[in-house]
Amino acid sequence: MRAKGKETATLKLKRRFRVILAMLAALVLLKGAANAKGSAYRVIYSSHSSSDGWGFLGVPAAAKNGDLYGTTYYGGTSDLGTAFKLTAPRTRGETWRKTILYEFPGGNGGEQPSSIVLGGDGNLYGVDFSQTIFELKRPASRNGVWKYSALYTLNQGSDGADLLGNLVFDAKGNLYGATGSGGDPSCNRGYGCGTVFELQRPTQKGGHWVYSVLYTFTGQPDAAEPWAGVTFDQKGNLYGTTYAGGAFDWGAVYLLGHPTKEGQAWTETVLYSFDPSNDDIIRPEGPVTIDQSGNLYGTTVSGGDLNCQGGFGCGVVFELSPQQGGTWTYANLYSFQGGSDGGIPSGYIVIDGKGSLYSTTQAGGGGTGYAGIAFKLSPPVQQGDPWTETVLHSFKAPEDSGDNGGLIWGKWGDLYGVTYFGGTRGCQRKGCGTVFELQP
Repeated sequence: MRAKGKETATLKLKRRFRVILAMLAALVLLKGAANAKGSAYRVIYSSHSSSDGWGFLGVPAAAKNGDLYGTTYYGGTSDLGTAFKLTAPRTRGETWRKTILYEFPGGNGGEQPSSIVLGGDGNLYGVDFSQTIFELKRPASRNGVWKYSALYTLNQGSDGADLLGNLVFDAKGNLYGATGSGGDPSCNRGYGCGTVFELQRPTQKGGHWVYSVLYTFTGQPDAAEPWAGVTFDQKGNLYGTTYAGGAFDWGAVYLLGHPTKEGQAWTETVLYSFDPSNDDIIRPEGPVTIDQSGNLYGTTVSGGDLNCQGGFGCGVVFELSPQQGGTWTYANLYSFQGGSDGGIPSGYIVIDGKGSLYSTTQAGGGGTGYAGIAFKLSPPVQQGDPWTETVLHSFKAPEDSGDNGGLIWGKWGDLYGVTYFGGTRGCQRKGCGTVFELQP
């Protein structure tokens, strides 16, 4: 198998920026149809220099006390990224305090982290540029240092390659994720169509984590290229999206069923294949979110309103609902319209107690640079009525812009996220990135 290696992972991260820039001209010409803003937004931290870390990606991880943890792709002593903590203030509106927990030095100490999650043990887990899954162990004393450990490095072949999506934990603290390529060398011109994997926690102190591939994608009509990671349901099954594959090779939503008996294989099912004849609604890049009824929610980066983006569409929010007999019903909840509305949604979606959805888009919004929006999508009061979109915030260059990775719930029931660019003027020309708070 030809391994794409580290270069492909970087190109995947940069591809999104190139696509966004290419789409901005079309988005600027559109009037949009988003509703009025109506939420309190503020930047709670703005990176001020390269040494402070710059280039926030994904979403932060929230601790039970409201503190936030995250990573920067660049910056620190070696300019190879940092892991940081934002200590929450006692009162909303006061100052958050940032602490750099670890500066990635390269080599055996890791480099350029692209995601991070907070474990039940209080340690941080993530993925870096070298395709290493790592742990940052919390210090035993208040003045101690966080310690980096490489848990497993992908072989860029049968293991999978291009691990860029989120990691998730099961109830036992084992890690799960998906790789965008690698796996079957006969798929995708030798690069492989991706895998879903488990990294099993040691059963004894001092033991090694054990990596195993749960499923290897084979491409059309099977799914292919699961860039976005995986999501658990309450029964321990995994769900995700793929950028390609499915019946039409334009992307799919899949289920990976948990074995009913120990030693059995996980079972993959393509739940939905994106069809370009359906208003060109294709190419999901973000993960799915599951509500208490088992419905799945996700996004596509194109399709929907074909008056947007020169006929390609600006993307949609969709729902997949389970039916009796094992079938699933697809519904397009909202089509983005560009202009003052958003476009290119691919971030994490969260749900409130009333069933409303919250996330971000990469473009649109009507602000300077059309740097995207944070939005709320409210379910209809009466069945059959449309969902209602509200623009909560329009990102603006250079204040807050870049790779808007979605939202998470945090302290005071507020929403939190990051921007890749923006913030302190003069820092890396476009700003070194921000962490923001949004009161819905």
